[in-house]
Amino acid sequence: MGGVTLGVDSACGGESPLPTGEFGPAGPIVVLTAIGLEYEAVRAHLVAPRRAVHEGTWFEVGEVTGVGRQVVLGEVGAGNVRTAAFAERARARFAPRAMIFVGVAGSLKPDVRLGDVVVADKIYAYDGSKQVSDAEFARPAAWEPSHGLLQAAKHSLRGSAWTERVRAGVFRSDRQPEVHIKPVAAGETVLNSMNSALRKRLTTVFNDAVAVEMESAGMAAAGVLGKVDVLTIRGISDCADGHKGSVDAAGSQYIAAAHAAAAAMTVIAALPGNDGQGDDTGRDTGPHGGSAVVPPISRQINKADRKGVVNAVQNGSQTIEYGTRATDR
Repeated sequence: MGGVTLGVDSACGGESPLPTGEFGPAGPIVVLTAIGLEYEAVRAHLVAPRRAVHEGTWFEVGEVTGVGRQVVLGEVGAGNVRTAAFAERARARFAPRAMIFVGVAGSLKPDVRLGDVVVADKIYAYDGSKQVSDAEFARPAAWEPSHGLLQAAKHSLRGSAWTERVRAGVFRSDRQPEVHIKPVAAGETVLNSMNSALRKRLTTVFNDAVAVEMESAGMAAAGVLGKVDVLTIRGISDCADGHKGSVDAAGSQYIAAAHAAAAAMTVIAALPGNDGQGDDTGRDTGPHGGSAVVPPISRQINKADRKGVVNAVQNGSQTIEYGTRATDR
C-alpha cells in the first residue's frame, strides 16, 4: 500500500454482550467520529452508505465490507458534551447493539507511538475537580467498556492481520502499528505541551492513561444512561508534546484515522452473530466444539413511531423501514 513517512521520530516523548437495545443484539453498531477525516476513514469501509436524517441530525447507514454487518455512522464534532448528546440521539433513533467511538488521539507514553492503535479498557473524565484557595483536589469520573466488546478487540486485534483492512491508497505509516489495550483520558482541552499544568495532572493523577482525547467520556456517559455497550478505538496522531502542528501537516492524522478505522471494522466483524452468543458465525458452540442449532424465537413485534418508521422483528430477524431514502421528515 502507498504510505506517508513522517518527518519525525515516531516515538513519543522520547463472552458477547447481553441484549441492551430494544431489539437486543440484532441492532446495528453505531460508530461515532469527531472530525471529517475520521468519518471518511470509517466510511471507506462501508458498502453503499445511505443517508438517514433524524430530527436534523445526519447519519449514514451501510454494511461493513465483506461482513454484511450494519453500521450507522455519525460525525459528532469535538468535545464530550456534544458527543453525549449525539450518542443519545443515535441510541434513541437506531436502538444499537453497541456504540464505538473511532478517531485520533495524542500519546502520553513514549512506547505508544505515532500510528499505533489504543483500545480503551478504561475511560477517564479528567476535568472534574474541587478548587480551593491554595489547592486543587481531583474528582474524576471513570468508565469501563463492555466486557464483550473488549474481548472481541483483544482477540481480533492480536498480531498484524487486522492491518489488511487498512484501505489501499490510504495513508499508512512506515512501521507496523501496535495495538495497546490501555486507559485513555478524555477532557475538553487540546493538549500540546510536555510541561503544562494539564500534562502534569495527567501524569500524576491519571498515570495509567496512555492517550488523551476529547469525546469518549461523553459517549461512555450516554452508554450508561441508555444501557448500551460502548468501546473506544483511537489511532495515535501526535505525542501531545508541542509538535502537533508539524506531524499533522505530515499526514499523521490520516494515518492514525486509517488505522483506527481498520481496527474498528475488524472488531465489528469479529462480534458474535445476532443470537447474542456463540462463534463469529452467530451459531451457538456445542459442548464438543460443534455448532448447535438454536431454535428461533417465534415472535413478531411491529412498531411505528411518529415519524412513520416501522420496526419489525419476526423469528429473531429484524427489519427496519426508514421510509423514502431512509430519511425522517
